[in-house]
Amino acid sequence: MGVPTTAELENNSNQKKYTVNRTSKGDLVISKIVCGLLVLLAMILIALAALLTYFLLPYCPNEATPEALRKAVVKDGPARLPRSIQPLHYRLQIIPFLEEGNFTTNGAVQINVNVTESTNKIELNINDIEINQHSVAVKRVSDDKSVKVSDQKYDNESQKYIISLAESLKEGDQYQIAITYNGKLNDYMQGFYRSSYIDSNTKDVRWIASTQFSPTDARRAFPCFDEPSFKAKYTVSIARPSNMTSLSNMPKRESVVVVDRKDWIWDHFKETPQMSSYLVAFVVSDLQPFRFNSSEKLFTIWSRRDALEQTRLAMDIGPRILSYFERYFGIDYPLPKIDMVAVPDFGFNAMENWGLITFREAVLLFDEKISTVEDKRAVATVLAHELAHQWFGNLVTPKWWDDLWLKEGFASYLLYYGVNFVFPDWNILTEFIMTEVHKAFAIDSLKSTHPLTFTVHSTDEIRQMFDPISYSKGASIIRMINNFLGERTFKAGLIKYLHTFTYSNARRDDLWDVLTQQAHEDGNLHDDLSIKEIMDSWTVQSGFPVVTAVRNGKRVDVSQKRFTFDKSFAEDTLWWVPLSYTTDLRTNFDDTSPKQWLKKETGKNFEIEANRWWLVNPHQTGYYIVNYDEQNWRALTENIMSFPTTIKAQLISDSMDLARAGLLDYDIPLKLIKKHSLEDKDITFLPMHVAFTKFEYLYNVLYSTPAFGDFDIFLSTIFSFAFDNVDFEDSPTHPYLVQRIRRTVIKWACKRPETRCVATARHRFRNLMSGQGSQEITANTQETIFCTAIREGSEPEWNFAYEQYLTTTSISEKETILNALGCASKPWLLSRYLDYMIKNESGIRKQDGPRVFRAVASNYIGQSIAFNFLLTNWKQINEYYGSAFNTISKMVEDLTIFMNTESQLEELLKFRKENWDSLGASAQAFDNAVEIVKNNINWMKINYRSVEKWLQDHNDHYVI
Repeated sequence: MGVPTTAELENNSNQKKYTVNRTSKGDLVISKIVCGLLVLLAMILIALAALLTYFLLPYCPNEATPEALRKAVVKDGPARLPRSIQPLHYRLQIIPFLEEGNFTTNGAVQINVNVTESTNKIELNINDIEINQHSVAVKRVSDDKSVKVSDQKYDNESQKYIISLAESLKEGDQYQIAITYNGKLNDYMQGFYRSSYIDSNTKDVRWIASTQFSPTDARRAFPCFDEPSFKAKYTVSIARPSNMTSLSNMPKRESVVVVDRKDWIWDHFKETPQMSSYLVAFVVSDLQPFRFNSSEKLFTIWSRRDALEQTRLAMDIGPRILSYFERYFGIDYPLPKIDMVAVPDFGFNAMENWGLITFREAVLLFDEKISTVEDKRAVATVLAHELAHQWFGNLVTPKWWDDLWLKEGFASYLLYYGVNFVFPDWNILTEFIMTEVHKAFAIDSLKSTHPLTFTVHSTDEIRQMFDPISYSKGASIIRMINNFLGERTFKAGLIKYLHTFTYSNARRDDLWDVLTQQAHEDGNLHDDLSIKEIMDSWTVQSGFPVVTAVRNGKRVDVSQKRFTFDKSFAEDTLWWVPLSYTTDLRTNFDDTSPKQWLKKETGKNFEIEANRWWLVNPHQTGYYIVNYDEQNWRALTENIMSFPTTIKAQLISDSMDLARAGLLDYDIPLKLIKKHSLEDKDITFLPMHVAFTKFEYLYNVLYSTPAFGDFDIFLSTIFSFAFDNVDFEDSPTHPYLVQRIRRTVIKWACKRPETRCVATARHRFRNLMSGQGSQEITANTQETIFCTAIREGSEPEWNFAYEQYLTTTSISEKETILNALGCASKPWLLSRYLDYMIKNESGIRKQDGPRVFRAVASNYIGQSIAFNFLLTNWKQINEYYGSAFNTISKMVEDLTIFMNTESQLEELLKFRKENWDSLGASAQAFDNAVEIVKNNINWMKINYRSVEKWLQDHNDHYVI
């Protein structure tokens, strides 16, 4: 049946309209005295209203600020730029001063623009830039006639520079705007910023200047029209010391000596294609190249000299993934080269700048002897994500940040295709529901979540869009579209979309139109139906549905409602839900095309051929979870071992989430997981990993309760086969899934003190401390061994590990040790560790601050220490880390791991209230955190006693 054949949409025609009519008796005349009295009366009433609002508005200490009030306040605005001027071409010259130590820049920019509507003002974006006002000049291109500048001013709140003109620029004419300016090489990893590393041979500090312009920081490097729809061409020139190199989006055209500076070179780069300002990039450094010439396109990776060998993995798979995407899209990569740079300090994992992709070192460098299997996976997935962006994001760019998912969702989805091509033995496509769907569910199950598409105005709101909703939910609904349209139609539609909007911008409706046209051509969609009708319910509405399926004889009744962990929350949101299913009588797990649809309706019923069990939404291709009647849940549990691994993982995840939300008795998921774990003699990675992930919530919420002892026994018993049969004997030659299983199992096996796992970990760590046995600690076991030894030990173990962190040259090992250092059981060690986060001399880079904070906050002993640290140092932390990359947001979200009491909620609400004016980009994180703690409190009230009793009733023998 495929896609539905009719649209049943809510009628929105009943909209009231109001008119104001002029009286026929002429104008109303008011005397000056009466007018003055009216003004005075109005001012008195306004003041009185303000006082009444202040004193009478209720303050509820246990409730978040009402959303309507919170959303009404827009801070840090930059208002959108006018559309009267369109940039055509930038001629940018910039000199970064690194070796002088003052970390500034001198720049000059000439912007050729087209005037689409007459105006006497030019508005540009700038931030933390000082304009040389005497240099500002405007002239008409056709005759070089100057236009007099009458006024210039900064608007810091909206991050604009406004140039007023003595005469209007004429519609249809082209003009040139010339500006010289001074900027800063900041250490916030935003704009044009500075980074550094220590030369391993000379021990000298080596400085680097690099860029991170996404989403709104090109304006920190040069005055520009810093919105994605203002595409233009760029010709860039960079001055550099002769002992360094420079890179930009395009290859160099020529290099010449700087006339007035000894030993300096100007590098002039070729003109770029049409592109958005956030994709412009340049790097000045002494990093070294590793080159590969593929299909006449130069593919180069740049890194520190002593890390060049660690670029081999990326160099091996990068050109292959690029070629795969060229074939998949049927569109050649349009630039003549790709440079990929491992930057020592980097806020995101990577940035897809066209032709010059920048990376955090940890996701580009890989050492077979020191890096883990997770590190290898990260290199492959991040690389594939950024290369997918060369089409989705760079070639075709969203018009505005409200459609961020149009690039991030596609890159997050398509990366699985690229990685599967180079590593087919990983079977990574089966991991999608674990790493994307379930990740999105975790945020989207909150009332405080946001839609995929919603209006954003301020830089803070734009930065908050870079979250699992845009990335993982975006990828999940794209996968859903692919599933109900079919791969052939979906792929053909994407290619048509890319061709239609090449070098331009698009909105989601543009994608819907192209996919609808393709689906109509292929006969996969009824002529009266559009993709927009279906998909707007998924993109402009928050959350996702739980579909309840209850069998009555030969018929199944299905209904939908929004899923949240707050049982009391009621909302009448409805979606177009594709319903695929399979049964024990007609078993076909691979047929996931929709057989029925819920067309924005609360429910329906249909016949089904089943004897014992039936399964809705196999492989979770639809972005929703499913609840069944108890009889079917019992039958699914009984047959769990006969299902594919993705469906096992789906049932484990759905049942645990339903129980957490109070929609299912915990007896169902606990028995389902028990049966699978006790009978899974192959130790299957995906369902086991999902089970541990879901158990982590119970582990944390029960940790300080009397029930935890029974829960701990329950875990150790049902996973006893895995704990007994997975050892520390790890090798990089072992298959991918074997390595991932080992990392997961020993991490959980060593959580319990006085076990064989703990004894082995401590023994191997002591041997390392004594100068022997380093070969006993492999990459995949190092974090668990270090964490266990530090947890069970004291200051000597912690100091030894910290010294290892400072001395190792492996970025992968540094991250592993940073995670382990937070395992300490001594509060003062954890306090010292957090203090190191805000001290440059500690050796901990700013990019790793969130990792340090999470390591402490996820330690039960460290949770309150982390909260107090954030509370006490809020202002300093914000100044130290800046507003980008959701750094502070990540810390706020990590606070909630063990919070489940009213007093903890009150402290969190008080913290938010006292820092309301400085929340910035962390406002959404606070909303999420407050809701999570409330849900935890409700869980304790509703579920704790029943879970405790269940564990007590089953603690003698864990069998079904």
